Parts: sequence; C-alpha cells; structure tokens
Amino acid sequence: MPTLLIVGGGHASLPLLAHARKLAEAAGAEVVLVSDRPELWYSGMTPEWLGGVYTRADVTVPLGPICEREGVRFEVGRAVAIDRDAREVELADGRRERYDVLAIDIGAVNPGRDEGDGTVRTKPLWRIEDLGRFLEEDASDGADRRLVIVGGGAAGVEVALNVTARPGLGTLGVMVVEPADRLCSGLPARFGAWAADALRQRRATLRLGSQVETADTDGVRLRSGETLPADAVLWATGSVGSPLLGEAGLAVTERGFARVDRGLRSVSDGRIFVAGDAAAVEGHEDLARIGVHAVKQGPVLRENVARALAALADRRDPAGAGLQPFRPYPVAPLLVSTGEPTAWWLAGPVALHNGPVLRLKHAVDRRWIDRYRGGASYDGHWDARSASGRG
Repeated sequence: MPTLLIVGGGHASLPLLAHARKLAEAAGAEVVLVSDRPELWYSGMTPEWLGGVYTRADVTVPLGPICEREGVRFEVGRAVAIDRDAREVELADGRRERYDVLAIDIGAVNPGRDEGDGTVRTKPLWRIEDLGRFLEEDASDGADRRLVIVGGGAAGVEVALNVTARPGLGTLGVMVVEPADRLCSGLPARFGAWAADALRQRRATLRLGSQVETADTDGVRLRSGETLPADAVLWATGSVGSPLLGEAGLAVTERGFARVDRGLRSVSDGRIFVAGDAAAVEGHEDLARIGVHAVKQGPVLRENVARALAALADRRDPAGAGLQPFRPYPVAPLLVSTGEPTAWWLAGPVALHNGPVLRLKHAVDRRWIDRYRGGASYDGHWDARSASGRG
C-alpha cells in the first residue's frame, strides 16, 4: 500500500487533508500527517484576534478532527530530516515515517531568530500566541508596558493597527521599527501614509529609517547603538525557508525556499511536492509570502498529489505524471484590517478603504475557515478518481 505523507498542516495542505479519504480510496493508499502543532493558525484572522475581535477558537483549525473524519493517521512531531534514498522523514524524537509521495507545507521562518531569544515571531505563525498571552496579562496595576514591533511591512503594521485598537490595554506603549523611510514600502503609498497617521493618533511611536541589530527579552538594539527597552518584541521582518529543505538535498533558492515546478513538484525529486510559504514556484519565485497564495495553491496541490498517487497505483513512475499548473493571481488582493470598523483592499496600485471592505474581509475569512472547522470539504464537486484521470 503506497503512503502519502503530509508534513505540516498549513494553509495549502488543508484541501489534501479534507479529501484524504477520497485520495486513499482512489489510489489504495494510506495518508499520514506529521505536524508539530495540533492546529492551524489562520493568517487572515490572527491580527484581529490580537485586537480582541476574535477568540483563539475563531482563528484556528484543529487538525485532529479532520484527520479522524478522513481516516488520516496523525503523528504529532517535528520533522528534522528527510532521507530521500530510504523515502523516510525523521522526527525530533527519533521516529521515522516512510512515504511514497511526500507533500511538504511547513511554512517559512523569520531570518536571524534563534530558539530562546525571547522574541515573538510571525513565522511560523503559531508563535504569535505568545504575544496574545502578553496582551492578556493583567494591566490593572497601571504599570507601563512596552511592545516593540520590528518590521513595518504589511504583517507588522496590521498587527500594530489591531493591537493599538484593542480594549483594556491600559498603559501599553507600541513602537514600530522599520529600516525604510515609510511604512509598507511595497504597498501603495496612500495606505502607508494612512497607517502612519492612524498609529500616531493612537499614540504609537514610529522609528523609520532605523535598522535593528539584535533583539532579546530586554528590548532591541539599533545599528546606531541605541537600545530600545521593551517588555515584548515582535519580530515581523521577512522570511526564509526552513533548513529542513536544503539539508535534504532539495534545490532551494538563496533564501532557502524549495524550488518547485508549476505543478508544485520539487525540481529535485518527482515524489516530493512543496507548497505554501516553503515553496518558490518556477516563474513566480518572487511571490509575496502571504496567505492568499498558499490558499490558492491548495486545490492544485490536492489535484497533483492525486495524480502522483494514481501513477503509483497504475505502476507508473509518479515523477512522470502530468500536473495541473499553479496560476497565481495576476495582482494578489490583500485585505488588511485596521482595528476600526474599516479595512483596506490593496491590489497593485489600487487602495480602497471603507466599512464594506471590512465586511467583505470578514465574510471571506469566515467562509474559508468554516469549510474546515465545520467539517465541510474544500470543494464538494471534486473527485479523486476523475481528477486523476483514472475514473
């Protein structure tokens, strides 16, 4: 019996998990999930969780119930090595899981961060729960508290906007440190200017043109030598690929993302697929590491894994299976919450800001997450046999 091993329960792998029973029945395969976390944190809703709009349960998808419903064996553990010759993945506790087809969706990591440095990271996203605990701490004693957000891109700014609007924060001071001369330099200038004005009106401090050299539990040290004290530091600057990928001998970019073809298959190994933030897709290597791309890759990953499993069932080399290409949005839409009853729609040079955009964002987010939390499949019309060409 062939084995499909899914490493990482990320945004792109959820359609795979939600249709695992169909995949298994069509190819006579076993499906196994390895993840170091029992749930997925949905990136589209997490900033508003920090702002007190949502509960933790609202913004997470438990993986166990999906696996139980779909007949997936769920092994909680952290993958630390891939033995491509033996077709096995080694976990941190020494266990080894074999595979015939491997799908990797482990996200990215923040560069320059070490375990135990005391900072809260935005990648992988589940680490931001530590910031939520900090925000929930009792501030009734009136003591001043300071949060420094390192990185004034879309991620850091959306967190800052929501945190500064959160009720009951008392005397929390928020500072955003950004090396560029404006916030969100990769987005329309209108949005960056509005965000800067909004944060200043909420008494946040902006340190533009400032480069952070080190950060720890005491605060951050700038390249200029100045130290900014902090009670919590959020590291929200950039992303790189997990060392797991390059150490397995997979072709990776300079930043460590796995090189995959347009079918999300590794250019180094025809039995391995990589999706989400961990992947650099041929022809689209510079795609932003944002959730909309990972979500759009999900059905493509599901389809192409089904084709690889079908090839195995027919005693064909899965590396030769024809694949459906991933086609990203020509201009990726980005919906940014503001901590107010408004949101921004950002797409290329277009920047719209009003209340209907927030209602649209909430509807889109809830529709996506409820597919998996509520037990519904990603797409009720998809069939593994017809999709793989075996029906």
